[in-house]
Amino acid sequence: MSENEPKPTIRLPIISRLSLSHFSLYRNRSENVVSFDKNVLCIAGANGLGKSTFLSILNYALTGTVATPEAKALSTAEYYRDAKRYALVYFEGRIDQDDRQIAEVEVEFKAGEYAYVVRRGMFNPTSLRSLKILGPGTHVVLDAPLEDEESATRLHEVFTDHLLKHTGLAQMDQFVYLQHFLLTFDERRHLLFWDAEIARILLFLVFGMDATRAEKAGEWIRKADRMESQARNAQYQATTAAGQIKDLRARASTSATAHADLGQQHELLIDQRDVAGAELEEKARLEKDARLQLGIIAAEHHVLMSDYDRTFMRRLNPHNEPGWHPFIVKLVHQNECGICGSVDVQTASDIKHLIENHQCPLCRSTITQEADLPDFEMLRALDLKLKLSADRLKTAQDTVERLSEELKTANDKYREISARVDSFEASNADWIRLDAARSGVSDVIQQLQHERRMATERRDEFRRRRDEYRALVEPVRRELAQRYAEAEFEFLPRFQALAQAFLGVDLYLTMEQKARGPELVVTIAGSRRRASNQLSESQRYFIDIALRMTLAEYMLRDAGPACLFIDTPEGSLDIAYEQRAGKMFGEFVRRGNRLVMTANLNSNRLIRELARVCGNSRMHVERMTSWAVLSEVQENAEELFDQLFAEIQECLDGEANE
Repeated sequence: MSENEPKPTIRLPIISRLSLSHFSLYRNRSENVVSFDKNVLCIAGANGLGKSTFLSILNYALTGTVATPEAKALSTAEYYRDAKRYALVYFEGRIDQDDRQIAEVEVEFKAGEYAYVVRRGMFNPTSLRSLKILGPGTHVVLDAPLEDEESATRLHEVFTDHLLKHTGLAQMDQFVYLQHFLLTFDERRHLLFWDAEIARILLFLVFGMDATRAEKAGEWIRKADRMESQARNAQYQATTAAGQIKDLRARASTSATAHADLGQQHELLIDQRDVAGAELEEKARLEKDARLQLGIIAAEHHVLMSDYDRTFMRRLNPHNEPGWHPFIVKLVHQNECGICGSVDVQTASDIKHLIENHQCPLCRSTITQEADLPDFEMLRALDLKLKLSADRLKTAQDTVERLSEELKTANDKYREISARVDSFEASNADWIRLDAARSGVSDVIQQLQHERRMATERRDEFRRRRDEYRALVEPVRRELAQRYAEAEFEFLPRFQALAQAFLGVDLYLTMEQKARGPELVVTIAGSRRRASNQLSESQRYFIDIALRMTLAEYMLRDAGPACLFIDTPEGSLDIAYEQRAGKMFGEFVRRGNRLVMTANLNSNRLIRELARVCGNSRMHVERMTSWAVLSEVQENAEELFDQLFAEIQECLDGEANE
């Protein structure tokens, strides 16, 4: 996809109704029907009643898959395969043997202008029992007989073909990946911020890159990683063989008394070659690290230049406050005309008067002010950052040039010493052969020398192929960085508003370019948090949820509301943050988005705050204690449950949804 080509529009399902029949875990009812007619559906209850399972059922109804227990960095196709396999066993134990054949789920949803009704059995992830699709130019109403698996499989294929066409996605595996890793925060507690491998595929999709290229880029990165790992293994084998050769020769030389001088010369040359080889490896490592650092600094410098250009152009916008225009600032504060170059201009006071009255100093037109536009100090600050960044870039370039020269010198030195070793051994072949034969290690040494040469050749080949894959990834990395820079002015404020509602401090989000691809880094109160252990558990969880909300919003934009499935991690929250988490969720809902969430009644301040924000018109709380059989302990606490539900209902009935 070229930079000028329009970004594809993605539309994701908005669920309106779910019907679950003969699901044994919810044994109080043979059928549970849930309506999604409000912005928030909160499944509330006690531990062990199946709240987390409900979210898995939702995703199964939509995709025929269940999220695998461990989130691993796989291609979308590989993950789709594993998620289908896991769906085959997930409902074991949740559905009794007697209910296996009759248990089923039916989901109604819309994808753009198209209305779907999909019904499937709980142990048949790649087949459907019935399908209805209605919309412009489409009328599909089909059923599959219960025992006819072939017809049921074809029905699932019809569903998949239509869904991809109506959502704008290229493959079903991409839809599953989005549902499981972006739109669902479940009991796995998987964090996008600190899983660059999985986040990278989602970033390609969210920021409108060609899905096929995104998949290819992920494949190239994984292949480059494998080549790097194999190169390290080959280097280890070569080093091990060299060490064994040195040890055997040392033992053999002790029996060579008649030619002690030759033995000493030979050992000295071998030692010199080993030292030169070690120096060459170290120089190669330093040069590689320096090139990587240069790439990172160059990317950061490019982003700063883009920021400066955008900020400067905003000041040149004719709709901005006239006093912020660079020419006017220069005239008012330095008495110098930026147009003709005159100095000591005496009309500055007249200009100031016009500016104070919000009139254009050139045409005297009244200017409508816009808030929050960049001041001159912001440009100066960006200019200073650019100068510092340029200095860092120059230093990094000089470092690469120096280390490249040192690497060349080290390579020449290693080749020269190796040639001297070969020449010595050729000139003294008879002595070496007799000396080795006398110690009984000649064949072993020759074999080890062969192994070392082969390992070194494999290492060099693996490194060459690694660099080829990285070169393929580079244009994709650059395109993603450009798309993120274009989206930043819309995307970043949305994320900051959500995350700040929870934390109450300033946050900033950047995309950094690494050798293996782009990574998102969050800065909190001026400090970069690169590792998950640099934040508390609740901070990690809810900042990551804020990221998912923002990515989903940006991906869909005008194509419809975003809908997230959240198994709320309220157990990680202390009392001070429960209410703030509710405010964050409320901010997301206020924007017209949707939430399907679970919540534990043990800590319900989050639910109450969200209920205050949404009110009855936008939030429904489903009492799951009536779905499943309660334990003896839970039965004894029913009065407490009633009290907690009453408190939530009171918040829903209140006036906080003003």
